[in-house]
Amino acid sequence: MDVEIKLKENVDLKDCIFITGFHSVIGETGYIAVRHLIKTLRPERIGFIDTTLLPQLTGLENSQLTLPFELFKSENLVILFPRVIPYRAEQRRFAQTLTQWLIENKFREAVLIGGLDNQFRAGDTDCRVVPTGAMLKKTQENKLVLLEEGLNVFGPLALTLIYLEVKNFPALAILPFAQRGRPDPRAAAIAIEKINALYGLSISTTELIRDAREIEEEVGKILKQQEEVQRREPREDMYI
Repeated sequence: MDVEIKLKENVDLKDCIFITGFHSVIGETGYIAVRHLIKTLRPERIGFIDTTLLPQLTGLENSQLTLPFELFKSENLVILFPRVIPYRAEQRRFAQTLTQWLIENKFREAVLIGGLDNQFRAGDTDCRVVPTGAMLKKTQENKLVLLEEGLNVFGPLALTLIYLEVKNFPALAILPFAQRGRPDPRAAAIAIEKINALYGLSISTTELIRDAREIEEEVGKILKQQEEVQRREPREDMYI
């Protein structure tokens, strides 16, 4: 399976912070958080990720054609917005290519946003984190709470984290506690606040809290549309 990152010319990525999050049944936390970053920061689209099994999904947003895996840049933040999950057959290659790209372009750190089922919540803290070895010291200095032993991370976020660890790249998965089976904008707001604290940013989360019900309904409709599109597509990955 081929996965290729295609950028505009003359994009300086050195020392940038990379942020992404994928669809997940645990609150759709990563998807909502990244979507909010794009809507709030209004970053420049600098490229996209092309794959052999590129999902057949597009639309219009701010008068611009949307792509399944878009890359945006706002100052020193580079954001990957996966509007859909890569097909399972391509997820391993997707994570490998992304990891190598971060290293070759001398990114400073990576932040991956996911969710953690509320049933595992204990104590007063509102999230857990999973750092690579190269990010452990910074995690401890910021007094972030590590994921308990016995709990696991799954899906493309886990694969990306694995390859980042293998390459000794500083990366952190932020996992707010979230509702299972329904979009949870409040969990996404927690993740963004953690990013604000880590990097001295002031990205607003007011809309995520204030309009949580409307966002939940809107994201729910988007998910239904995506599920219908993927249901109708040829499922090459069924034979892998």
